[in-house]
Amino acid sequence: MKISLDDLLRPVQAELNSFQHYFEDSLKSHVFLINQVMKYVIAQKGKKMRPMLLILSAKLNGECTEQTYSAASLIEVLHTATLVHDDVVDEAETRRGLPSINSIWRNKISVLIGDYLFSKALVKMVKLKHPEMLDLLATTADKLVTGEIDQIDRARSDTMTEEAYYDMIEDKTASLLATGCKLGAMTTTDDHEAWNALYEYGRCFGIAFQIKDDLFDFEGRAASVGKPIGLDVKHNMVTLPIIYALQHAGKEKTREFKRMSKKGGDKAIQKYVLEFINTYGGLEYTKQRLQYYSDQAKTNLDRFPDGPIKYSMIQFIDFNIQREK
Repeated sequence: MKISLDDLLRPVQAELNSFQHYFEDSLKSHVFLINQVMKYVIAQKGKKMRPMLLILSAKLNGECTEQTYSAASLIEVLHTATLVHDDVVDEAETRRGLPSINSIWRNKISVLIGDYLFSKALVKMVKLKHPEMLDLLATTADKLVTGEIDQIDRARSDTMTEEAYYDMIEDKTASLLATGCKLGAMTTTDDHEAWNALYEYGRCFGIAFQIKDDLFDFEGRAASVGKPIGLDVKHNMVTLPIIYALQHAGKEKTREFKRMSKKGGDKAIQKYVLEFINTYGGLEYTKQRLQYYSDQAKTNLDRFPDGPIKYSMIQFIDFNIQREK
């Protein structure tokens, strides 16, 4: 059965409406140009998956509070900041099917807008006035940046292994999802076991989410995914399908692949890369790992009582497996 995002949202639709007001209010500035760019950011309707999971995690343990909405807004601001900077680093011209901020306002403004968003997140962190939340968020911010740099460094130095890949995506993607889920629980319960279970749910879901995104680079279509297909190949970013294929290709074919992939990201090279990873089982293995981490995420919900909130969180995992963008 096809799962829609609207189905997942239904149990927390009122809370998400409240979050949206908090989020939009947190982006306001007295500077005209910043407000111009922020209006563009708000108009780009993303999935808002991180605040959604934070709110679901909160409601799994009680009723949402003002602190819940503040934390959800913080998480989305932090995520948006990373996207703005990512597009500059990747030289991406589109985001969610629309021109990226750097393609409209160029790199200098884009970097400063990302910095502005990080500063907004920092202000909101302090206002939470909760030492454990502050510690968690500070650690997560560090992981977000080091994960991105680690990916670039390993791609350049040709040292990406499967173990390093999981460490890298846990930092750059899963850490924020895990933190969001734990923060949600922290705003509605003092049960540390619930906090940790939801952190693990978010961590495993985050790894599965990034694995699915990496599959899009080889299976997706630019129109549905919202970013140019083959971007990772173009920027020499080694993801799980390639890592697995290289492990099983033998020395001669591995040398040939590395020589070919360094030539650039045109269609002929992308076709060669796709054929290479298919020949050596890269896509099939990646799908198996996607399922493994999806199953692990579900296991962390076992301690919680059944109901529409828990069901939505389980369905979120299946939605990720099925999604086409």
